[in-house]
Amino acid sequence: MIPYKVIPRKSPKDRSVKYYGVQHTRQMSEQDFVERIVQKNTVTRADVLAVIASIREELVYSIRNGNSVTLPEIGTFGFTIKTRGAETKAKFVADNIKSLLMRFKPSSKLKYDVKVGNPQVKFYNEEPEEEQEP
Repeated sequence: MIPYKVIPRKSPKDRSVKYYGVQHTRQMSEQDFVERIVQKNTVTRADVLAVIASIREELVYSIRNGNSVTLPEIGTFGFTIKTRGAETKAKFVADNIKSLLMRFKPSSKLKYDVKVGNPQVKFYNEEPEEEQEP
């Protein structure tokens, strides 16, 4: 289940207050993540960690060679670059590239699996009942 909290926000127009839900994201530890995979498969913890390390290495290799990588039912990892402009095409050189930004585009299956409206996606208010306003 996905936790949320309710917070007040003032309208910039008339300063009226409305209440909105905001997600309260927690970080799953690597140990818990790996353990869940181990429990669902016939592999050891070492096997899972080795596969994760290999996926990371291959992502780095692929990105460094100008490729995006699609992991089935997960999504595509790719990149974009930020550059400084040059006065002419001929004057643009690799030094004009300021940064490489990692991008992730989830697969349609992953999007559906975490979409509001999917019966398996459920929310709960983390605040105790007594803290909530009527």
